Amino acid sequence: MLSVEHVRAKREGNQLLLQELPPSKRARARELALELSELLAASVGDDRDTVEARLSGLELRPSERRIALGLAKLLLDEAEFGSHSPVEPVELRRALFERAATARRAATLETPFSREAVIGEVAPAFALEPDALEEALYADLRGAERLLRAPALDPELWVTRYEQGQVQAVLLRAVKVVVDVQCAAPEAYRSLFQKLKFRKLMYHSERLSGGGYRLTIDGPYSLFEAVTKYGLELSLLLPALEACDVFELRAEVLWGAHRTPLSFVHRHVRRSRAGEPSAVRDEIATLCKDFEALGSRWHPKISEDLLDLPGSGVCVPDLRFEHPDDPQPIFFELLGFWSREAVFRRVEWAERGLGKRIVFGVSSKLRVSESVLDADTHAALYVFKGKPSARALERKLDALRAP
Repeated sequence: MLSVEHVRAKREGNQLLLQELPPSKRARARELALELSELLAASVGDDRDTVEARLSGLELRPSERRIALGLAKLLLDEAEFGSHSPVEPVELRRALFERAATARRAATLETPFSREAVIGEVAPAFALEPDALEEALYADLRGAERLLRAPALDPELWVTRYEQGQVQAVLLRAVKVVVDVQCAAPEAYRSLFQKLKFRKLMYHSERLSGGGYRLTIDGPYSLFEAVTKYGLELSLLLPALEACDVFELRAEVLWGAHRTPLSFVHRHVRRSRAGEPSAVRDEIATLCKDFEALGSRWHPKISEDLLDLPGSGVCVPDLRFEHPDDPQPIFFELLGFWSREAVFRRVEWAERGLGKRIVFGVSSKLRVSESVLDADTHAALYVFKGKPSARALERKLDALRAP
């Protein structure tokens, strides 16, 4: 993931504009991507500090520096590093330092402390030669990790990722994001809403008169806490938006050292139509497994439904529960933990009439009582601590099914 220092942007009034790569500069960016990729490929087996120093040692013109740093960051993120120590470094350090402390206390003018002697005493206990012990001593530190695998030699891919990464870096500073999105296939909308839920983003949706949806998404700088984590989730939504046919993104961002409020606009038209499987949140996958182990008569399935409430938004259930003695399913939506507002929005939807029975799962961190939702609405709140319980959710489903 790129950060702000990798972004080539300029201000025009109150707008933030990304500087596009003209053909000549794009060609140079591909050359840099190839050179950096080849350096990484030739560095397999070297430690991270050495690899990073090698990448930063390229001779660059000032105008190329941001691009080269950004490409290097993306390549390093994709590369695979790992520890190469034959023994556990923590145990090795403990044994060595304890022996060194004993040797220092016993040292005299006639027999002074000897670092080499201590290493020579400890090394055999770990079946190591002294040189190997020195190499293994701090092998668990990040800079000592060895490069195990270099990323693909695909310059065009990395330049494209750099351009995408700049938009993601801008979104890390967003206060609010509004996206108008259009998809030719209905399942594409379903996939997008699933990604929004998977990222646990706070959003409001509305249908556009000309087709498509307008998504209003809170940015990380609208929060008082968890700014970095939420900002990362928002920026990682960009590939899901790019899988749609057309979208226009408008963001309010706080830019620069002084957090200056600026407007940012990004438009995108999809080039290909390659399908992509929808992601399923870990909590949902775990809940399905727990229901299977429970032996319940309720059978969960990943929901493919969109519950559209005109004028209010779209409810995207995570699961569809079916019962052999009930012809109608009961849906389940697991809400994120960012905002209580999202919970009360669901309460309002239920009171207006979603037309389906549904249980909303809410973390106790949001401090919401189950009693805020009337049972007459054919919906229920399930407040849980830690993670959802299959047994407790089963009771909620049974209560909604009861006449």
